[in-house]
Amino acid sequence: MEKQLILVPSVTYAMKAKRILDRYKIRSYIERTPKTHQVYSCGYCVFVPENVETANDILLRHGVKIIGRVARENV
Repeated sequence: MEKQLILVPSVTYAMKAKRILDRYKIRSYIERTPKTHQVYSCGYCVFVPENVETANDILLRHGVKIIGRVARENV
């Protein structure tokens, strides 16, 4: 299974996403967006190693704007 990065429009949304996922006991990490995808994102994204579908749904329910998801390189 591919590891996914959740692209968000700002570092503020990345930090909000991390706090929300922490409350749900879902591990997540704020990372630099790969250069190939920085056109779509602010430069930071959220890496969720497991349960990315669940994390995506939770973030949408909490009003986090999600630009998209891309596969993480070098996992």
